[in-house]
Amino acid sequence: MLASAGFLALAVELSPAGLLTRMAPDLDASVASAGSLMALYALGNAVLVLPLTTWALRFTRRTALTATLLVFVAANVLVALSTDLAPALLARFVAGGAHGLLMALSPAVAVRLVRPDQRGRALAVVVGANTVGIAVGAPLTSLVGTTLGWQATFYAAAAMALLCAVLLWATLPPMRSQDGPRVPVLRALRLPGVARIGGAWALVMLGYLGVITYIDPYLLALGAPPLVVSGALFVFGTAGLLGVWLTTRIAARSRIAALVAMPLVMAAALVAMAFGIGNLVVVLVLLACWGVGFSGAVLIYQQVLLHVGHRAPETVMGIGVVLCQAGMAVGAALGGVVVDSAGVGAVPVLGAASAVAALLLLAGVGGVLRRATREQQPAAQEGRQTTRA
Repeated sequence: MLASAGFLALAVELSPAGLLTRMAPDLDASVASAGSLMALYALGNAVLVLPLTTWALRFTRRTALTATLLVFVAANVLVALSTDLAPALLARFVAGGAHGLLMALSPAVAVRLVRPDQRGRALAVVVGANTVGIAVGAPLTSLVGTTLGWQATFYAAAAMALLCAVLLWATLPPMRSQDGPRVPVLRALRLPGVARIGGAWALVMLGYLGVITYIDPYLLALGAPPLVVSGALFVFGTAGLLGVWLTTRIAARSRIAALVAMPLVMAAALVAMAFGIGNLVVVLVLLACWGVGFSGAVLIYQQVLLHVGHRAPETVMGIGVVLCQAGMAVGAALGGVVVDSAGVGAVPVLGAASAVAALLLLAGVGGVLRRATREQQPAAQEGRQTTRA
């Protein structure tokens, strides 16, 4: 259910991208103005996630997650009912905040529902759903909106989110959102490794949005037919599922190896794309390799962020979400600067540089991870004894 909710949230986040020309007339707005529906969702995500996370820690996980999904339901219904741009923008802002809180709570809840040796796989399920949302969810929302009307996309998302809320309430144990005393945001940010790992995640997202925003003109400049251009996100997202599986396997043996390998795969693929290779088959293979590295990096960053921030997992994930959204905002702006100054063919250089910078930022983080492991060993041993009992 956590994975399904994440899939829905990401699919809805991206849905206006394929429906703007249909939404704009019904909202009495230009296509350019309707594009703000994407921006307000991201803004709500970034601005609301930390205060909402602080609020959510007052309640049990079941209550907080169910309430979050119900707000998400109401916001999407309001978008579907809107006949003017203003209420639709407000609803998107609120939906973005609900999505941000879902991103902060779900990974921490997932890893606490299972034994310590299952945490990597549990997190892979939740994070992998976001990858499926990119690969399948976004094209699916566009298809539904094109076939049945754009309102149907938001009504359907609201109905499915309501089902997730009901099932989560029925199945999730009513445990507290955070063990031990509540850790303030600033203190959580100062926990060893949190700022560096969150910063590396932000750098990866910076490069991702800087490149993916201009992937269509990049492919068109190489002479790609429209079918290839429209399938680029599908290739990227589908390859990301392999990245999630591969990273889970590598991290089970060594988190450090996964932290190094995934950014290197990203950087290598993007550097090769920047060379202006004209063979579209090769470019699509490189795009898939980038998807493997990107999804793997996002997974391992969240895994190690929860590991070093085990004293305040929800708060730490909220910090990570804010940094992630900030990186995306900067990436979109920098991508435009690169296109204006050096042409669309140079955009992959931005992504490669961001991946390398993320790798350098985490130099020497192994000691922090080992310390976090030692701190959690007594709790893990107690959990195994309880399981045997």
